[in-house]
Amino acid sequence: MQTDKDMNMPTTAAGLRRAEEQLTAKALEAGLSRTGDETQRLLHELQVHQIELEMQNAELRQAGEEMETALEKYTDLYDFAPVGYFTLDRDGVVQAANLTAAGLLGIERARLLGRRFGHFVADEARPAFAAFLTRVLESRAKEVCEVALLKGGTQPLFVQIEAVAAASGQECRAAIIDISTRRQLEERLDILHTDLAARATELVAANIELEAFNYTVSHDLRKPLTLINSYCQVVQELCGSKLDGQCRGYIRDMYEGTLRMNRLIDTLLDFSRITHVEMRQEKVDLSTMAKNVARELKVTAPERRVSFRIPEGIVVHGDAALLRVVLDNLMGNAWKHTGNREETVIEFGMTDSAGKPAFFVRDNGPGFDMALADTLFIPFQRLPGTDAEGSGIGLATVERIVRRHGGRIWAEGKPGAGATFHFTLE
Repeated sequence: MQTDKDMNMPTTAAGLRRAEEQLTAKALEAGLSRTGDETQRLLHELQVHQIELEMQNAELRQAGEEMETALEKYTDLYDFAPVGYFTLDRDGVVQAANLTAAGLLGIERARLLGRRFGHFVADEARPAFAAFLTRVLESRAKEVCEVALLKGGTQPLFVQIEAVAAASGQECRAAIIDISTRRQLEERLDILHTDLAARATELVAANIELEAFNYTVSHDLRKPLTLINSYCQVVQELCGSKLDGQCRGYIRDMYEGTLRMNRLIDTLLDFSRITHVEMRQEKVDLSTMAKNVARELKVTAPERRVSFRIPEGIVVHGDAALLRVVLDNLMGNAWKHTGNREETVIEFGMTDSAGKPAFFVRDNGPGFDMALADTLFIPFQRLPGTDAEGSGIGLATVERIVRRHGGRIWAEGKPGAGATFHFTLE
């Protein structure tokens, strides 16, 4: 059990040594004047304190080792951090820096200490940096700025500096982050924005020209076609009996050619207007719409043996008029390309694609080579190996409408095994 005197003993190593020396002196003095019992007691106390001193020394050594380990870890974290760290005094002189900071500036750390940080700031950025340092030391709050530095004295380096003043107010600690890559990306983005704005202007001009072209096509081009068509009819009515069969064939070909040209003009105008038509989002029953398309197709050729498979209850949200164009073209293509089949099957349905509903039109027609799948939606491209008439605009029109609904369209087929066209709407 410790005595009051033990409780008051110093706890430091130097204090324990002094206490030991005092006890030794007392023991020697007591040995000259006191009894043997008192000498024995003093020697016992001296031994106890000797043990305590050794324990304190062991604890101090352990604490010192732990402190050295912690300092080594701190030094590693400080020196090799992904961010540069500086300590600057009120004049902007570098008092301390980690290895990352020295690397950012392209200089050895030993040569960096004691130099003004402003020496590494680009000339045009020095006033802004001086104002920034003043704000940091006066506000005592974290301040942020972006400046251009000179790496190695010449190469520009864009950095972001975050600094806060120390409690003394005589220095500040700053973290420096290299943002050169970000600045380069921002500059590229600015260039892209400029190019995009220029292209948008060009697109507006192109749209104006397209509208002018549409007007020319719809009015000026139709006039001579209408004139040719009318004269063909007049010649047939007035002079048909006086002409030989070859001449009547020529006139008939001219007349039918004007009709095809008129239909092509209508198709081109519709195709150009697809992207300009304002969309109206509403509930659309695709099942009912597909049945109406099927009924109209049957009227055009009632002698054909065609089975339509259309399930009930396929309902979506979209523009009803544009979606009708989609079904007209897809089911109309299936109808045309199965014309030489004894029994035709055309199916409209819904399936799943990547967790979203996808709709399809499938037929048992001649199909196509999948190597040509990507060209089917290009204007004026027709399925090779088929004799079906068409302008080559239908699938391109469908692709535009589907894209305006936020979806995509793709085709699957195999020569002699039919074709399937899938599309999503969002």
